[in-house]
Amino acid sequence: MSASSDISSLFKLFGGRADQYQEISKESSDTASQRRWPVLSGGEPAAAAPVVAQAQPTVEPVAEPVQAAAPVEAQAEPEAVSAWSAAGLRSLLAKLGQEARTQVEEPAKPVVTTPKLDHIRILAVVSAKGGVGKSTLAANLAAALQRAGRPVLALDLDPQNALHHHFLSADEQQALGQRGIAHFDQDWREQGMSSAEGVFVLPHGLVEESQRRDFEAQLHNDPQWLARRLSDLQLAEGALVIIDTPPGPFIYLQQALSVANLALVVSLADAASYTALPMIDGLIKTHTAGRKSFVGTSYLINQVDNSRQLSRDITQIMQGLLGQQVVGTVHRDQSITEALAYNRNVLDYDPQGRGCHDILHCAQALVERLGSTARVEQPA
Repeated sequence: MSASSDISSLFKLFGGRADQYQEISKESSDTASQRRWPVLSGGEPAAAAPVVAQAQPTVEPVAEPVQAAAPVEAQAEPEAVSAWSAAGLRSLLAKLGQEARTQVEEPAKPVVTTPKLDHIRILAVVSAKGGVGKSTLAANLAAALQRAGRPVLALDLDPQNALHHHFLSADEQQALGQRGIAHFDQDWREQGMSSAEGVFVLPHGLVEESQRRDFEAQLHNDPQWLARRLSDLQLAEGALVIIDTPPGPFIYLQQALSVANLALVVSLADAASYTALPMIDGLIKTHTAGRKSFVGTSYLINQVDNSRQLSRDITQIMQGLLGQQVVGTVHRDQSITEALAYNRNVLDYDPQGRGCHDILHCAQALVERLGSTARVEQPA
């Protein structure tokens, strides 16, 4: 039986027509496949069986041209970019970053104007250690400067609250009561009192421990607190402000040095005071650095006892090392201590005494330095 008769018998069996039979060769199948799937064709034609086996892996190259067309559509229509695409992610990240910057942006802080104190002169009386007679000298110097015809404000920044004892009688102190600058919410003009000599005294005031902590916190948080308070007083042109400070590195010292034109270091002629001088000198330089209105540091050697060799030697050494920075010495004089017992200054108590003479000499030297714009530096 021939092949044609076999094909005819098969068509008759299945109801087909033998004249419609067309044999498809391998070449014809490959050509038809290339016309139908042009993206899969290329290179040497593959065998029929391997083509079927490799049909599944050929899906991978299809994704590349499809993805390449996506950016074209995104460029043409930006609003159609999917949030899940790379371009969409970049857009969302940029938007989120902009929102974050907008939220953390703080309003511009107002410019803080430094209070003007050019019309007055301020002397900060400081010490490296306690027990050197600092408050006593501050009070007597204030009285001497007042006697020279200058309006004087004696300001007590020392929590020991001792300065007003040198100016006010017992009755006046009782009338003063608990008033003082430590009650920082009060008007200073109502917190002080004028002494018999005419010095306006602003005491620190007696406060409880919690009030003291609140007061110190106020000083820490407001570096210009003292400058603003002094400016609010509207002191007369040329007035002198004498500030008594506690010994050592406290916030009170920092506030005083922030406004001082001159720092006066009170020291004894003994070994302990001598070795403590570099510490207080460093604090003064730190808190006055860069301020043109500060003319420098001066030193006053207190309670010099010429009957003791060590006192004479240390006095000589300090004068040699500090040079012109030493404004003078105050010799040990019992009348200075006695004057305090009677709530008086030594100028009134013993005007002919050695201590009175020394204080008047130092006061005159301080007036000259406070009126000068040239700094007096420690010799190299």
